[in-house]
Amino acid sequence: MTKTKNDVYEPIDLCSCFDMVFDPPASVIRAWEKDWEERFMENKERVYYGTELDGTLYYYNGNTRTKVTEFFNPNGKTMDKLIENVVRFAAGGSVSTENSINC
Repeated sequence: MTKTKNDVYEPIDLCSCFDMVFDPPASVIRAWEKDWEERFMENKERVYYGTELDGTLYYYNGNTRTKVTEFFNPNGKTMDKLIENVVRFAAGGSVSTENSINC
């Protein structure tokens, strides 16, 4: 009986190629918690953005959670014009309206 190409090679079980998923050791978790405390909790003020599972964006500041929503009037100023106004305001009126900020 002659062997064919299919007889020589056995199928590979891809699941056996991966390591088992396991929880990290307790010492590693403690180190992560210590790092978190040092970076974010030393002044007791936690400020960050977070997205809920439904896609809603919230701003967290301490124990306060604020829903982030944006609204731009379709007939209002464009983003370029808004930024130009902010730059002019920050310059304190020293920027002439005749000078264009566009590059």
